[in-house]
Amino acid sequence: MGTNLTTTKRTEPIVASSDSIRIIIDSRPYEAPKRRLTGAQLRALLDPVAETIWLDVPDAQDHLVGDAETIALKDGVRFFTDRALIIYIDKVPYQIRSTSITEDQLRALPQPPIPESHGVWKDVQDDLDDPIRDGEVVTIADEDRFFSRPVTVRIIVNRKPVTLSGRLHAGQQIKDAAIAQGVAISADFLLLRKKAKNFMPVGDDEQIRVHRDDEFRAVNGDDNS
Repeated sequence: MGTNLTTTKRTEPIVASSDSIRIIIDSRPYEAPKRRLTGAQLRALLDPVAETIWLDVPDAQDHLVGDAETIALKDGVRFFTDRALIIYIDKVPYQIRSTSITEDQLRALPQPPIPESHGVWKDVQDDLDDPIRDGEVVTIADEDRFFSRPVTVRIIVNRKPVTLSGRLHAGQQIKDAAIAQGVAISADFLLLRKKAKNFMPVGDDEQIRVHRDDEFRAVNGDDNS
């Protein structure tokens, strides 16, 4: 769609004025030269020019802006388009057509997908890189860069620290790791995970995502007090 040459239609020229304000299109800031622009003029701010543009309406359905429709602008108003965006994951380019993406969708872009043994970070220039949290919805801008690397997660089993490689583990794997790191339990103990104020059972074959300082108990038989 991005290569469809629909931009031959002439649009009214934009003349800069003292009313110039900053708007956001596809997560990038642009200087709008005046406070009222048509859809065609908004599209023309972009290079390459977008085929369509929407007004981002918070907590409501977004509005498709027609070419001849005039929009009254204010600082910080957001728009998005159907332009393909290029992002990089571990230096490999990927094309997406959305200004937001979930953590799971981001992981699934490479083939094979980024494994659960790895975390994902957004490369922030001249600042600390931003770790992408489980289930996070990530705002995307063109040329954004991400990278992955192996992670370890420290959890607590019977009040003792246990380090796991990666985030996705079965209950039995957690018990085996705890035993290997000196926690005095047996492989057939019942594993419980703390949720709020309660401990909930985790099956031996049940796959769960662990987080830093998650608290577990491993108890003998039915003793889950």
